[in-house]
Amino acid sequence: MAEEAIEKASGDTVSIAKSDVVPEPEPPKIPDVELIVDGFGFMPKENTSSSKMKVSSRRLSKNVKDVKSPESEHSPCASSTNIDIVRRYTWKTKNRMTVQVITYGATITSIQVPDKKGVPDEVIAGFDSLEEYFQPRNPYFGATIGRYANFIRDGSMVVRPSGRMYMLSTNKGHHHYNGGHVGFDKVNWRSYVTGNKVIMSHVSERFHEGYPGTVMAQVSFEVTCDNTLKIEMKCSTTEPTIVNLSNAPYFNLAGHHCGPELMYDHIITINADKYTAVDDDGLVTGEKNIVGGTAYDFRVPRVIRSMLPKIPMGGYDINYCVTQGTEQDLTFHARALHPMTGRVLEVYSNQPGMQFYTGNLLPDPDKIVEESFGEEEETKAREESESGSDSDTSSVSSVREERAGEEMFEEANGEESKKSYGYVPLMGKNGACYRKHGLFCLMPQNYPDAVNNKNFPNSVLNPGEVYIHKIQYKFGILLGKYV
Repeated sequence: MAEEAIEKASGDTVSIAKSDVVPEPEPPKIPDVELIVDGFGFMPKENTSSSKMKVSSRRLSKNVKDVKSPESEHSPCASSTNIDIVRRYTWKTKNRMTVQVITYGATITSIQVPDKKGVPDEVIAGFDSLEEYFQPRNPYFGATIGRYANFIRDGSMVVRPSGRMYMLSTNKGHHHYNGGHVGFDKVNWRSYVTGNKVIMSHVSERFHEGYPGTVMAQVSFEVTCDNTLKIEMKCSTTEPTIVNLSNAPYFNLAGHHCGPELMYDHIITINADKYTAVDDDGLVTGEKNIVGGTAYDFRVPRVIRSMLPKIPMGGYDINYCVTQGTEQDLTFHARALHPMTGRVLEVYSNQPGMQFYTGNLLPDPDKIVEESFGEEEETKAREESESGSDSDTSSVSSVREERAGEEMFEEANGEESKKSYGYVPLMGKNGACYRKHGLFCLMPQNYPDAVNNKNFPNSVLNPGEVYIHKIQYKFGILLGKYV
């Protein structure tokens, strides 16, 4: 042993490599996050649209008399790039989370996360086909909202410090809502991939929907291995304008198809001690009310089932003033927990407000919807069906469906519809039927109508400045019982 040690120390030893030993090949490493790109459909060509959009075109032309967008003269569905293909991006993580985003409206179409038993399920609302996203009844499922999310009273605004007044399009009664008739949710965005991040961009032309300035918008989506969806929105402008972007995924952590009964079981926490007061029309008054002692107090976890009956307006649709720390980038906004499945969602953002909405305007099977079908169209359909042709027997029902879609469009835009009867379900992915209170939204954003209320956070973007809005949706699992 001493001689071997002396030889090793002197460096006289010769190492002999064993050539007959073949190293075993390493198994292929599974990436933490995998990104897949494919197509989801095609944008409609000029002067064409889906059948349900045609139904609403007559009413749409009546609404937009003074302010018309260039795209609306050709197609209700605009394309910022003249690119016909709508692309779809799919992330898959090693923790069994799947997220899908399409370039039409920069829309999140799918989020699947596992429950406490490890079984993944769809937790946001959406549709199976691109044509269904074109329909007027689509309540912005998963879409990027802009240029300004939420209401602007009377469709008018004064941009300070110039003091210039601008009139915007009015698509919700006499008010401007979620960017107008053709907002960011109805355009096909340019897109490219860098690493595991997808970046989409869109140019909103000057005076589109009445907004001043040409705005260059960019939205990036990224999914990380800890089951977090990160969204970052950026905007720059050529002249002073207002910007307030948001995203509108409709959640049900029990499963998107489970309806109101399981939605009521969610336990909600919201980091806000004030909310913006609203009038009878749901428009902000400029005041901030304290949540303490009211049904709007979610500073401690509360079950939706026990809180919803206390709200006189049929459910929550209110902007919360988030409690932010000084010089804090991302602030905790809200947490949603579904005890039965164990799924937990946490929302973080750098915005001062968050809209909490409980799907009050989704179709209600227990309520008679005031709808009607055109007498002219129905009479014509009946004549065709009575002619004896088997192919025409369904024409009456098709006319009723089209007219029902039109009336739902009128109701969504604040128009007065004719009295009739019926319930028109809103069908979604995999045959799901979306109903009132079956879904909820947690949408970080600036305050509604902030440009017209001096005591609200600034919403004006000037040339040379960059608007930055960050959102993180973090999904997890609660093991054990929640106390």
